[in-house]
Amino acid sequence: FSKKDCETYACAIAKLDFNSEDEKHLVEEVFNNAIDLLSDEDKKLPQINTVLPLLKRGVGIHHSGLLPIIKETIEILFGEGLIKALFATETFSMGLNMPARTVLFTAARKFDGKELRWVNIKY
Repeated sequence: FSKKDCETYACAIAKLDFNSEDEKHLVEEVFNNAIDLLSDEDKKLPQINTVLPLLKRGVGIHHSGLLPIIKETIEILFGEGLIKALFATETFSMGLNMPARTVLFTAARKFDGKELRWVNIKY
């Protein structure tokens, strides 16, 4: 997915609610603890307000355009099983070992800075 695709697909699926009320409270607690580390100015960024409602429903996004604290929080929530559907670019797979039952790729080609190329698959 591209960054834009991640957000588009996450918003489209966010009509579904994958988390129980207890899980929603846990998500909100983890998220708020992380956001409390930000400056008051950063707490007002649109990303902050956009991401929490998705996360509470068990839907996450992960790409390089997110604030590092949000990416880290999403990684924690995903690792704890509180995100049931994650839309991510390849940044999520870089150096992370996360439990996922199913991974969906929408394309097997990637823009390398000059052109679209086929992604090499290694087993």
